[in-house]
Amino acid sequence: MCPKPEIELRTREKLVHFYELKPTASGHSRSSPDPERMVKEFARSAAGMRQPRHWELRTVRTLKRTVRFLLTEIIQDERRPYSFRYEFIFDRLRAIRQELVMQNLGPEETLDILEPSVRFLAYSAYRLCECHISEFDPKICTTHVQECLKKILRCYDDLDVLAKRYERSRRVAMEGLYLMFNLGSTEAVLRGVNLPKDYRENLSLQLSTSIEYLRGNFYRVLRNVERLPALEAAVATLKLPDIRRQLLLHFSAAYASKVLTVPLEWVGHVLHYPERDHPALLEDCQYYNLQLIGGDDRPKNQSTVKTSSTKDNWWDEEDSFEERGGDILGGMTVKFERTRFDSSKPTKQPRRTECADRKLGQVASLAEVLL
Repeated sequence: MCPKPEIELRTREKLVHFYELKPTASGHSRSSPDPERMVKEFARSAAGMRQPRHWELRTVRTLKRTVRFLLTEIIQDERRPYSFRYEFIFDRLRAIRQELVMQNLGPEETLDILEPSVRFLAYSAYRLCECHISEFDPKICTTHVQECLKKILRCYDDLDVLAKRYERSRRVAMEGLYLMFNLGSTEAVLRGVNLPKDYRENLSLQLSTSIEYLRGNFYRVLRNVERLPALEAAVATLKLPDIRRQLLLHFSAAYASKVLTVPLEWVGHVLHYPERDHPALLEDCQYYNLQLIGGDDRPKNQSTVKTSSTKDNWWDEEDSFEERGGDILGGMTVKFERTRFDSSKPTKQPRRTECADRKLGQVASLAEVLL
C-alpha cells in the first residue's frame, strides 16, 4: 500500500506514523515499522517536484483495499483517541483521492472509493464536533465532504448519461446525505426536486425537511430529523444550534411581554432538549441574554403563558407538552423580550445529541456505517 522508496525514506527520516508500527502487547512501547501497514501519505503538488511515473501509482484494486484497511482496522484501533485516528485516516484518504484525479478513473471506480470516504468524513464531522480546534477543524472537514459529495453526484449523473446500471440504493443514500449536509440550501433542494420521481419518493423525508427549513418551520425540522437514517440524522444535528437559535429568536417576538413568562420546561420540549441536556438549555438561555425566573422568584402579579394542547397548536397534538415535576427545570420560567435577545452573538458550537447517538449505537458496527 506504500511504494518502497517512500517506505525507505520515511523509515530513515523517522517519519513513520504510530499506526504504521508493528503492534505491541502494551500498545505504548516503541516498535519497528511494519511495511505491510504503511500507507502512502499525502504530498502537495509543488514546483520542482516531478510527477509520479505510472508504475508508482496504485492500482484500483490496491486503492479499494487501502480504503477498506483504513475504515475497518485503523478506525477501530482504540489505542489512541478517535481524533488521532481521524487525522491519520484523513491524510491517507486524501492521498487516495489525489491518485483518483491523476489516473482519471471512471465513474464506477470513483464511486467505490469516494462513497466510503465521504461517509467517514461525515461521521467524523459529527463525532468530533465538540472537540477543540486544535484537535479537529470542522471547516476543513466540511470543505472535503462537499467536494467528495459533489464529485459523487456528478459521477451518478454521468452514469445516467451513459445509460449504465448501478445500485439505486447507493445513490439514494448519497443524495439524502447531500440534502442533510446542506440543510437549508436552495441549491440542494433544487437538485432534489428535479430528480426522477422514484428517487424523489425515496427522499421524501429529506426533501420535506429541507423545504421546512427554508420555510422557517424549525419545529417540523426537528421532528423529521428523529426519523432520518443514522448517518443523515447525525449530520443534520450539526445544524441544531442554529435551529434552536432561530426558534428562540421567534419566541422573543411571539412571547414578548414585560409581565408574562413561559415555562422553561415547555421551551426545552419544543427545542428538543432531552432531560440530560437541561443544563445546556439553561446555559443557552443565559448565553442569549434571556431572563430566567425561578419558581420562588416570580413576582405575585406576574402571569405565566399557558401552553394548551388544542388543535390550533402549531406542533402536533400527540407531542403536546405535559407538566413533569422533579427535574432541574421544574418551576422555572423564562421571560422573552426581543430587545434583550442578543442576536449579535455567534451560533454556539454543535454538540452530540442523544437521538443521533442512539441511532448510531443501534448499528451493528462502525464498518457497517462507513462501508
